[in-house]
Amino acid sequence: MVNLKKLAATVTLGTLLISGTTPGFAASLTDKQKKVQQQQQQNSSEQSKANASIQSREQAISKEQQEINKLDAELQDVINDVAQKKAEIRATQEKIKELEAQIKKYEAKMKAQEELMKERMATMQKNGGTSINWAEFIFGSKDFGDLITRMITAGTIQENDKQIFEEYQATKEKLAAAQADLKAERDTLVKQKEQLEERKAALDKKMKERAAKIKKLEAEKVKFESKLMSLQEMEDTLKAQEQAIQSEIEAQRRAEEEARRAAAATAAAKKQQGSSSNSGSSASTAPVASAPASGGMFQRPASGRLTQGWGPASGANGYSFHNALDIAGPVGTPIYAAQTGTVLRAGWSGAYGNQVMIAHVINGQVWTTVYAHMNSISVSAGQRVSQGQNIGGMGSTGNSTGSHLHFEIHRGGYSYSSSSAGSTVNPALFF
Repeated sequence: MVNLKKLAATVTLGTLLISGTTPGFAASLTDKQKKVQQQQQQNSSEQSKANASIQSREQAISKEQQEINKLDAELQDVINDVAQKKAEIRATQEKIKELEAQIKKYEAKMKAQEELMKERMATMQKNGGTSINWAEFIFGSKDFGDLITRMITAGTIQENDKQIFEEYQATKEKLAAAQADLKAERDTLVKQKEQLEERKAALDKKMKERAAKIKKLEAEKVKFESKLMSLQEMEDTLKAQEQAIQSEIEAQRRAEEEARRAAAATAAAKKQQGSSSNSGSSASTAPVASAPASGGMFQRPASGRLTQGWGPASGANGYSFHNALDIAGPVGTPIYAAQTGTVLRAGWSGAYGNQVMIAHVINGQVWTTVYAHMNSISVSAGQRVSQGQNIGGMGSTGNSTGSHLHFEIHRGGYSYSSSSAGSTVNPALFF
């Protein structure tokens, strides 16, 4: 009982002490809490405003970057057009040179043939040409060639001289055809040069527009990524492409020749051995082309997840047509040659970052494959690679937002376009 009384007294005293000091202390504590809460609310509001401002600026930067990307894609189209026009002009100029050389050859041949025919005609007139009305033929002809044509048509040339005159007539026709071709090629050259000047003017205009936009962004301290394949790079690519195609054709010719020699040597060895198996049923030893590992004309160049297909695009990244397949994977993921061919380009290439281009010739048809945004490259220009051979590792170089392979297949030579398929075909159809 005593203990209970002591406990009750202690509790009562404690209650009195607490009730005597709580009101002032509690008020002070409430004020501090309110101030802390107000400060927290103010900080939260300021943080929200800062986040909104940052988000707004990021959206503005993103929009500006998209505009730059779009402008760069348009520029790349024009750069490609200018390079293509220059290549076409070079090709036309080469044709003109060849035709001019042919014409000189035909003219020299006709001159020699005319001298021979003059001798034969003089002999014909001396040895019984009285039956031929020479005055009618000579004065009725526009030139020597017309005289020969009239005589062949009239059948006045003897059989033993007929071949000489017919050869002359054939040379004359070839000369006329070459002269007509020369005129057509010169007309084409004039048009090509006019088109080139138009595209150059468009290129200059867009380059100035790009320079002004970039200057504005730099003044605003905006960080942006903008890399282009220059006109010189594009021209170098087209020249390298021609060389690679010729190298690939020559490599295939040598391989076929070696295969024929090996087959002939094997056949000769079997014949010498006189193997009794030859008299029995024999299996065909003709070489059979091995199918690609994936069962199509081209094999899949890398493992990974398909993140974007070939076809129309939104335009947000600067292109309204995506002319490739994008395959995503970790940095360093092996990339393989989709088909046997000759490397025409291997190295840095503007928006494509590290890239490899390979020229292929399949059943007489030229194809070009492109492997872009690579982290590493293990081949070099001019090197011949086999289907399935490692050519480098996956990466995110150039205008890229993550590790992936941008893979293109072109029917024919390489031709870039951001707004249409251009020369590309859907790679998925060939795996």
